[in-house]
Amino acid sequence: MGLIRILKGEQPGIITTLLNYKNAGQFGEFSIEYALKNNNIYGEYIVMKNAYIPMRGKYTEVDIILLHEKGIFVFESKNYRGYIFGELKDLNWFQILSNNNKYAFYNPIKQNETHIFALSKYLKLPKKAFTSYIVFSQRCKLKEVPKSNNKVIILRINKMLKHLRKVLKEREKIYTTEQLKKFEQKLRPCTKVSKKVKKAHIQRLKKKYQTKKCPLCGKELVKRTGMHGDFMGCKGYPKCKYTREITK
Repeated sequence: MGLIRILKGEQPGIITTLLNYKNAGQFGEFSIEYALKNNNIYGEYIVMKNAYIPMRGKYTEVDIILLHEKGIFVFESKNYRGYIFGELKDLNWFQILSNNNKYAFYNPIKQNETHIFALSKYLKLPKKAFTSYIVFSQRCKLKEVPKSNNKVIILRINKMLKHLRKVLKEREKIYTTEQLKKFEQKLRPCTKVSKKVKKAHIQRLKKKYQTKKCPLCGKELVKRTGMHGDFMGCKGYPKCKYTREITK
C-alpha cells in the first residue's frame, strides 16, 4: 500500500524522506504538506505550514493550514507509533508501545481547538468556518478514540486524502480567489516569524509545563529529550513513567 501511495505522489519516497527527515514530529508535518501540495486534491487552494498565530499576547503554532475554496482546514500532526487511546473530553490521551510502556500526550482535539480559536480571531471568521483534522502516523493503531464528525476528523495519514476528497466533493464553493489571497496575505507573516519569536514561544512552553505537576504521582514535570524529540516527563522516573508532549 505504501508503494502505491508513493507512485501516486501521496507519500514521499525514500530519497525525499531522507532529505527531509529531521525528527518524527517535523516529518509528520512534512508528510501532510507533501500530500496536500502534490496535486492530490482538486479546486483552488493554498497550503501553509508552521504558522505562529497571535493569541492573547502570545502565540500558538499551527502545523498545517489548508485554505481551500470550499473551506479552511486545520491539521494537527501526531507522528506516533503504538496503540492510541483517548476520549473526547480527556485532558490527556495515551500511547502504548509494544513493550507496554504508556506515554501521555495532550488531547489533540483540545489542542486544535486552541489553534482554531486563534485563527478565528485573527482572520475574523466564525469558528464554524474551520474544520479540524487530527492526523496520526500510519505506524500507530487508533484503538479507542472518538468518532469523527463534520467538524473534527481523526484518522491515520494513509486515509487523509481519501476522506478530504470526499468532504470537498460534498461541499459547495464558498471562497473566491480574492478571498483566499487575502487570507494568505494575512497569514503569510505568521509563517515567517523571527527566531526571537520562536525562541520566546519555546521558552514560554518550557516555563508553562515545567511548573506543572504529574497527574499520577504529584511530582514535578521536567523537559526531557528522546528519540522523537522533546517532551515533558515526571521527575519521579523510572518509578513513574508519565510523559506528555510539549503543547504548541
